[in-house]
Amino acid sequence: MASKFYSKIETMPRDELRKFQEKKVLEMVRHAYEKSPYYHRKFDQAGIKPADIKSLDDFCKKVPFTSKHELVTSQREQPPYGEFLAVPKEKLRLVFISPGPIFEPYTQEDVMTTRKNMAKGIITGGAGEGDIIQITLSYHFMPAGLFAHIAAEEAGLTIIPAGTGETRMQIDFMKKLGTTIYAGTPSFLARLAEEAQKMGVDPKKDLKLKIGICGAEPLPPDLRKKLQDTFDMELFDAYGVAELGVMTRECEYHNGMHVNEELYFLEIIDPNTLERVEPGEEGEIVATPFDREALPLIRYRTGDASVLTEEVCKCGRTEARILGIRGRVDMLTKVKGVFIHPKQAQDVVKQYPELGRLQIIVERPGDYDEMTVVVEGKDPSKFSQWESKLKEEFKQALRIKSNVKMVKEGDIPPDARYLEDRRKHYAK
Repeated sequence: MASKFYSKIETMPRDELRKFQEKKVLEMVRHAYEKSPYYHRKFDQAGIKPADIKSLDDFCKKVPFTSKHELVTSQREQPPYGEFLAVPKEKLRLVFISPGPIFEPYTQEDVMTTRKNMAKGIITGGAGEGDIIQITLSYHFMPAGLFAHIAAEEAGLTIIPAGTGETRMQIDFMKKLGTTIYAGTPSFLARLAEEAQKMGVDPKKDLKLKIGICGAEPLPPDLRKKLQDTFDMELFDAYGVAELGVMTRECEYHNGMHVNEELYFLEIIDPNTLERVEPGEEGEIVATPFDREALPLIRYRTGDASVLTEEVCKCGRTEARILGIRGRVDMLTKVKGVFIHPKQAQDVVKQYPELGRLQIIVERPGDYDEMTVVVEGKDPSKFSQWESKLKEEFKQALRIKSNVKMVKEGDIPPDARYLEDRRKHYAK
């Protein structure tokens, strides 16, 4: 299915695009310095002023990175938004929460920017007026569902705000309302396929799905093919980070994900030397969103590893593309769309003297991620009770369900990693 262009910037020559991004970057540096107490102090400590940044090269060489830890710490020490906030609180119109926790404030201008950004992803996938989109992402606290919703409005689609869960109802609505576009995680789409078969619904014959817009978790080639064959539809992947937004999307050639360079400047750095690497070399994604009024984030380290290419795509877009997400550059990992860190589980276990070391194991034995928290205990006779109790506590702390396996003291090898990701990461 041929995709449509949302703006002329998608096909702009690279030299012109670089000038456009340079202008946007310099504007964001000035905005952050003048309006955000955190960045004002951070730039002063680095010995730089906005006037010192005259080009993209200056920006990449002189401006310091920002980490998620800085954002979380600032908000914890000066709640709720920390010193990053660059507008009066009265100007805020939406606030979301992402793991950390991080409070993500948006002004009306920020909302409109995000609306257009995500609409570009939907349109790139070939959606248009007359299509019916069923949004199965969460509308609660986190931004995915609502932002997909307003993007669909921008794209002129008919919207079914389904939210998460209720698989039988989801299938029933798809059949009765003639849903043509699915928006959600690939693992939930796989569950819908299973439920449809239990209901006696043939996904190919009884449903009208033609496009699936996926995100929040990996979409490996085998699962993509299985789902496309099951529903007779085309899946499009996207990549984003909660506090930054959705930064990339696929076109019909599925040869990497186009960066929305109209709204983001992406760099790939060596996580050890912190130097930029050349296109085609793997490293950590660093992002600077443009037009972010409430919460500017300058050279924000995502912790995700990828490769960037500037080769012009067959679709005609000149935007750079990232060639899949190759994994995490630190101990964080994403499971079912949520970032997991061992410390979250360790904080639970530390409450109980009867418990010892732990290890988190992430696997994908089939189409879904599975997470098991292995915990050492002193009394094997109570292992069943502990497994039941910890399963609920880890769900609250980690925000997703996990299996719990109790083992005797010393069963976890001394040199075992706190988090062992046994999934195979796929490049696109």
